Amino acid sequence: MTNETNEKYSWNPKKRELIIKTRGLDFVELADAIFGDSSFVVKPDDRRDYGEERRLAYAEVDGIKMCLCYTLRFGEYRVISLRQVRNREWRKIKWP
Repeated sequence: MTNETNEKYSWNPKKRELIIKTRGLDFVELADAIFGDSSFVVKPDDRRDYGEERRLAYAEVDGIKMCLCYTLRFGEYRVISLRQVRNREWRKIKWP
């Protein structure tokens, strides 16, 4: 598996390019904003068995509701995907 890293995150560069192209969102650039939101919420990603514990971080960045999928690998954050969240899903989240 291809891997790129910076001082905080690792990711698959092909997946990053695909998300930028199809969704117009860059999970590497937006991860700091999502984790930096004081009201962000993290839930386990239990939609299926991924062979690792994945988490979904929900936050609002510049008025856009987002969900960042990530996992912890070897002590670092591995960002996997990012998408906008629909209002119906957003309302189901238990906010602090």
